[in-house]
Amino acid sequence: MKLAQLLRHLRTDRNIAQLELALRLGVSQRHVSYIEAGRARPSRELLLAWMAELEVPTSVRNAALLHAGFALPQEKMPLDSPALAPALQALRHTLVAHEPNPALVFDADWRTVDQNSGATWLWSLVMPELAASAGGQVRGMDMIAALGHPQGLLSRMREPWAVGSALLAQLHAEASATPAMQARIQRFSDALNQRHRPAGRTEPPDHAAPYLSLSFDTALGTLSYFYVQSVFALPQDVTLASLRMELWFPLDGHTAEVTRRHVAPG
Repeated sequence: MKLAQLLRHLRTDRNIAQLELALRLGVSQRHVSYIEAGRARPSRELLLAWMAELEVPTSVRNAALLHAGFALPQEKMPLDSPALAPALQALRHTLVAHEPNPALVFDADWRTVDQNSGATWLWSLVMPELAASAGGQVRGMDMIAALGHPQGLLSRMREPWAVGSALLAQLHAEASATPAMQARIQRFSDALNQRHRPAGRTEPPDHAAPYLSLSFDTALGTLSYFYVQSVFALPQDVTLASLRMELWFPLDGHTAEVTRRHVAPG
């Protein structure tokens, strides 16, 4: 649905006349008519006011902004906000249901919000020193710093350059929306090049992979997983406040068995 059609549909669906909406918005009826006919385009401020007057859901407002070619509002919401409580509860149920396999939730700033027992166990195995310094918990951890730390997630990983480079590409892509991450990303990039860059002039990829396979050398043998990330929102709802879930799955029988044997439910 084009922007003009969407705006007209939203107004008529609420049984509001053009003149009434124009008066609410402080513009002429003619201007409203031109916008709904596709003969004029609303400013960002007018479009936001239009959505507010019609009391549309956030997802619809964001869809209208994208149709108009405007960036989405960079909204932040405290994790203890009542509005986030249903989402956090649903994410917690998913984390528990995914056990014994690792799973975690982190925000758009790459700081962890929650994790299950599988993730807590895995961090204690593949980055024990860093996990111990955090009290055995991942919650609140800066995952970008954990990637670049000498005893962090890449320290016991096979092919740390390939995996680290793919994650770096993803971080660079996301930094356009969250520029405050740039300094942390640069520190990770420097650490990756200093510790894991192979001989020669191998360049990191310039795009992120849709998923990653990871293998770790541990006291329990080589453990191999792949993970996928999922944003907990409609696509047009993605803002700085968005939460995402990362689900890890065993790649072989040995990894599956070791995970089952060592992860306590809950």
